[in-house]
Amino acid sequence: MTAELAHGSAFGPHTIDVTTLIDDSKIGAFQYWTLLLCMGVLFLDGYDTQAVGYAAPSLVPSLHIDRSSMAWVFAISLLGMMIGACIFGPLADRFGRKKLILTTTALFGIFSIATAMCTTLDGLLLARFLTGCGLGGAMPNAVSLSVDYFPRRVRSTAVAIVFVGFTIGATVGGYLAAVMLPIWGWESVFYVGGIVPLLLLPVLYVALPESVRLLILRGSKSAEIARNLSKISAGRPFPSDATFVTSEEIESGVPVKHLFTHGRAPGTTLIWIIFFLSLGVTFLLASWMPTVINAAGISVARAVAATATLQLGAIVGTIAAGRLMDRFDPYTVLTSGFIFGGLSLASLTTINAGMPYPLVIGLIFVAGVGFALGGTQGANVLAGAYYPTYIRSTGLGWALGIGRVGAIAATLLGGVLIAMHWNLKGVFFSAAIACGLAAIATFVMRRYPSADQVAPRAARLGKPI
Repeated sequence: MTAELAHGSAFGPHTIDVTTLIDDSKIGAFQYWTLLLCMGVLFLDGYDTQAVGYAAPSLVPSLHIDRSSMAWVFAISLLGMMIGACIFGPLADRFGRKKLILTTTALFGIFSIATAMCTTLDGLLLARFLTGCGLGGAMPNAVSLSVDYFPRRVRSTAVAIVFVGFTIGATVGGYLAAVMLPIWGWESVFYVGGIVPLLLLPVLYVALPESVRLLILRGSKSAEIARNLSKISAGRPFPSDATFVTSEEIESGVPVKHLFTHGRAPGTTLIWIIFFLSLGVTFLLASWMPTVINAAGISVARAVAATATLQLGAIVGTIAAGRLMDRFDPYTVLTSGFIFGGLSLASLTTINAGMPYPLVIGLIFVAGVGFALGGTQGANVLAGAYYPTYIRSTGLGWALGIGRVGAIAATLLGGVLIAMHWNLKGVFFSAAIACGLAAIATFVMRRYPSADQVAPRAARLGKPI
């Protein structure tokens, strides 16, 4: 059922449209703190996601497994991420983003520690699957929560900043791994990736707010809503009889169904294609780049550091993507980004053992900027704006879930190419082609407006105190 559009004249003198209030507000300490906490969750998500790729060259001889078997370790991690995203996204839209962020962070922290204790391939597969479930569920909820608290005028930048936490985590993980692996072994990478998230949980429990927009859509008490809004509005008091509404639609029923209602089916389909391709590129590079570069004659430590440099470039690209998508047409920005990303990834086919290492680092840094300008980072910005609040975590979760299918396919493709003794050209040309296809899908999607670009069809009332 869809509620009627609410106006103060219809519902009393103290009806407050929260969507308008947030869009018109200045950005204050409360929003920055929320952004920092969500960014911290994705920092740990990025570290743990990349950890197995960084540890792979050392893990293979330690567990006495074949190098090609790592394809299944990468793939089952991604399968867990896919399941986690598809399950925990809709659950967050029903039960709250904060609860699911806490649950998923605990999940990937516990099983990252379990990964460090593995002594067999079977144990490693189980631990990485369960770690993946937590990692996959954390990302859409952290991104959705950041979107819910920021004005529309800077929403793309907010999503980009939160998502850059993932990239920073992956980057820091690479440099830490390069230091830790020779001294403490591959287990240390996973112990760090498990202990730190568990230490962060009490901070998240105390300081992370629930989405105020979601509280309204769920009919929460006005007192709870007012407490969060007063922090946004510099301590502004609200009348005890205030009724809070949000100028957004709300529908009953299974959340996934609404990804395809009200004309969203073409846009959702194209978003899924974009995520399938962009996450395929991301995980093809993250999973196999250290191994492939090492196979080209570069040492393990330098190969890991070079892969971390890809993420360093992605930090620059992610921030640039957010700012550009706030200032210009987001579809044009993302389409151009995918084209530039494809060209920069194709340039990596020139890497060889005789190339000066600074030039290798330079090429990889530029490629990182390119695939972030047109990659998962920009796709998250696009999807975050496309869906209304009541299905935002569902939309992002399922897009990321479908994206994990692409990641699994790309990871297995990397294993096949390596087993067939292909050189760098096979891996990097595959990534470049995927970027080109994603550019086409993004260009077509501009025909379908987002939730921010259409007139709101409904407003949802909060319960009076």
